[in-house]
Formats: sequence, C-alpha cells, structure tokens
Amino acid sequence: MKILSFAILVVTISCAQKSGVEESVVDPTLSFRTETVVRESCVGENCAKLRLSWPVASGPAAAGKINQYIRDQMSLFVQTGEDAALLDTMIVAYFRSFDEFKSEFPDSFGGWEIEVEAKVSYQSDKTLSIYFSQFSYLGGAHPNSAVSFLNIDPKSGEALSLDQLVLDENSLLKLSEQKFRAYHEVEEGLSLSEDGRFFLPETGFFLANAIGFKEGKFWVIYIPYEIGPYVMGSTELDFSKEELSGVVRW
Repeated sequence: MKILSFAILVVTISCAQKSGVEESVVDPTLSFRTETVVRESCVGENCAKLRLSWPVASGPAAAGKINQYIRDQMSLFVQTGEDAALLDTMIVAYFRSFDEFKSEFPDSFGGWEIEVEAKVSYQSDKTLSIYFSQFSYLGGAHPNSAVSFLNIDPKSGEALSLDQLVLDENSLLKLSEQKFRAYHEVEEGLSLSEDGRFFLPETGFFLANAIGFKEGKFWVIYIPYEIGPYVMGSTELDFSKEELSGVVRW
C-alpha cells in the first residue's frame, strides 16, 4: 500500500510540473518555400547581375499579407533611385538604369551587382522574423552591405511595430549599450561620445534599425555608417531569452 501511494504521488507531481510549462505552439499550417531570381544583362564586357531569394508563405489566410510584406522589403533592396514599386517593376528598372548609365557614360568601367537573401530566422506562435542580408555594388569606392529584420505577427500577418516587438524599450536600450561598450572595449568611465569613434545624435545612444530574432536569440545589429564609419563594419549584439525575458516579444 505504501508503494502504491508513493507511485501515485510521483505521477501527481510530474503532471503538475508539466502543466506549469508555457509552450510556444507554432502554427503547423504556415509553411514556406524559397523563390529565387537570378538574372544578368551585359553592355559589352560590363554586366549587371541580380540574385534574389526569399521565403514564400502558404497555408493560413495570413500568408498573403506575409508574402506582400516580404516582397515589398525585397523591392527596397533593388531600388536604384526610382520611386518604390512592386518587386517585378523594380527588377526591370534596375537593368534599365544600368543600360542608361552605360549609354550616358560609355567609358565607365565595371558592372553592377545586387544580391539579397531573405530567410525565416525565427517562428513562434507570437512572432515571425524574416532576416534579410544584402550586398550591392553600383560603382564607387567600395561595395555596400546591410542586414535587416522584418518582424510579423504570424496570426494576423501584420508587421510588428517597434512598441509591439519591444515591450520594455528602456531596458533594451540600457542592455544594448552595455553590450555595445563591451563589444568595442570602451574604457570604463568614458562616455561613448567622449570615445570619439561613434556617430551619435545629441540624444545619445540609440537602438539599431535591424532588430529581430535569429539562431534562437534576439539581435540588435548596427550596419556600417549607422553608428560608426564604414571601416568599423557591423556591430552585432545578441541576447538570450533569459537576458530579455519580459523585454521583447518572444
């Protein structure tokens, strides 16, 4: 009888512990495939190259909105001075701009290149993150690269605003500055403005434009020229779920 009572007690405790765990359930009907566009157009030996890849959602009603947000973001990366338009229109405009440039400056050397890769970097029942990485060279002293996140509510398909994604902006700002100082080995007691290496507004330190989820962590990524010179490169700060519990929308 004592053995039976002990067994019942163990089962009861185990069930109670399991029911206390908050699980994140991902909608199994929301799936993604990858669409790719690879094109090239040459004027003599100089060519304009374009390579794009991005996820395409299918399943629930929200998939249509998700796809539109992704395509709109992709079109911005292909934009070469024209007003923003649909992705297919921007692709045509990119190659037309190259042809017009070579026609106007026939002695100019070199080609153009744009490469953009977008992928699903995080998915939970509350948040979907799409991570974009872009490389471009349209002439000039050096190529440019950038990254960005598109954060979406997977249930509604709507893009998340900063205040919807970040639940406690002051805490995230403070933690980001601490990691930023450590990343760049800023001397203790020295302010970032006194350090002299960084581009800061009068209001001081700020959150990067590229914030979102990938690799199971939350990232704050400053791209070249955003907070420092090109030679500084990107500054990538990552946070675990334990560090930002209650601070961002996991």
